[in-house]
Amino acid sequence: MRFKIEFETENEESFLIPYNYAHIVASVIYQSISKIDPDSEIHSSTSFKFFTFSQLRFNKFKTVDKGILSKDGKVSLQISSPNNELLKKIMQGFLKDSHIEILNIKLKITNITMIKEPIFQEKMEFKTISPIIANTRTLIDGKNKEWDLSPSDPEFYPFITRNLLKKYNEYYNTDYDEDLIKISSNLRFVKRKRISMKANEAKQHHVGYLMNITLEGHPNLIKFAYDCGLSNKNSMGFGMLEPVKRN
Repeated sequence: MRFKIEFETENEESFLIPYNYAHIVASVIYQSISKIDPDSEIHSSTSFKFFTFSQLRFNKFKTVDKGILSKDGKVSLQISSPNNELLKKIMQGFLKDSHIEILNIKLKITNITMIKEPIFQEKMEFKTISPIIANTRTLIDGKNKEWDLSPSDPEFYPFITRNLLKKYNEYYNTDYDEDLIKISSNLRFVKRKRISMKANEAKQHHVGYLMNITLEGHPNLIKFAYDCGLSNKNSMGFGMLEPVKRN
């Protein structure tokens, strides 16, 4: 399940958003959940959160040194989850006050629409509408080393495949294995993005990728990837997919 939410400033005034805004939007989403369910376990859970969201989409904008300038004060966001009850709480939280604040910028909600679900097939091509981060850790010389895999790395696709299966099996309490899904890309459309975010008051730096990616296998797994996102940090606004439309 997925919805699109549209915002605008009063009198269509312009506003500036820094390039690394995903953690700010994530905070707004968690606040919306708290408005409806203050005791939600999602805030304290150390496991998967099972939702994701897109990059902000601006109506009219330009890029400047400090970030993205919305020239007409309008912006939209997509939020997705396999958990319809969670998604309803997020939506109700947004509607409760009919506005949000991002960096002291007050944005009113002008529209919320449900996005029609695609027909899931055994092979589908998607584009990412928020970057994929494939962050892995390995014990080397007694130390836990951490780095971000790139789509040209042979371990990139096995890593995001295992991550998808781990999330699916935890969510549905199943034991699907890697034979049921294959993830690949022809690497014709890849854009590298350096990302900074806050985690427990500490700043982290990652490299993510906007790209086209193909999923082949069981439609249930492909649907879950669409609902939940691919790879790491989905609930921080990474790995969201949208089907590629062909003419």
